[in-house]
Amino acid sequence: MKLRFFVIALFILSSSFDTSAQDEKLTRLLFVFDASNSMNATWQSDRKITVARKLLSESVRELDDNPNVEMGLRVYGHQVAIAPGKQDCEDTKLEVSFRPNNGMLIERTLDRIQCKGTTPIARSLEKAAGDFPECPDCRNIIILITDGIEACDGDPCAISRALQRRGVILKPFVIGVGLEDEFKDTFNCVGNYYDATNEETFENILDIVVTQALNNTTAQANL
Repeated sequence: MKLRFFVIALFILSSSFDTSAQDEKLTRLLFVFDASNSMNATWQSDRKITVARKLLSESVRELDDNPNVEMGLRVYGHQVAIAPGKQDCEDTKLEVSFRPNNGMLIERTLDRIQCKGTTPIARSLEKAAGDFPECPDCRNIIILITDGIEACDGDPCAISRALQRRGVILKPFVIGVGLEDEFKDTFNCVGNYYDATNEETFENILDIVVTQALNNTTAQANL
């Protein structure tokens, strides 16, 4: 399985983890996609947004065939253009809700998105936690795809801690994308940090992270 893309992955698992029914649990993956203005910049083989669209679409296409996986897509920074001295920190929206076999809809949505605004990571994570319909037996996972750090007044670390206190987030995984060294420590408080500096590195890291997300036995061992 080739799974490669810009990502910060936050594993959100149900606090009631019934090991006797692991094989029957539905895994729900919510992609939180960065469409802020900085994604227009060039990185590796093309613009960040172009590379991210392509690699995420490939991954979605492969995951769409799995009957035990449902996907959703939340996007931020795509509705309101950033302007001097002005940014919309509420620019985050659930574009594709959870349903079976919606990979093609996610791909089409990614294709029409334009990078415009700012980077409200904390607000997006806070909203994303409520994107999962009630399901006590589901394994809920957020995968945040971004090229930068929080640009608003939000605190992603505080959001992560608050969700963990509520029993929502367990064992977060953080994968940084070509971040400057001074920014990398920003994500240490959110979860376990992995540094990906090029497209090839993503393939190796994402294989590990996503395999753990889909493998009940590995996830249980980590917990």
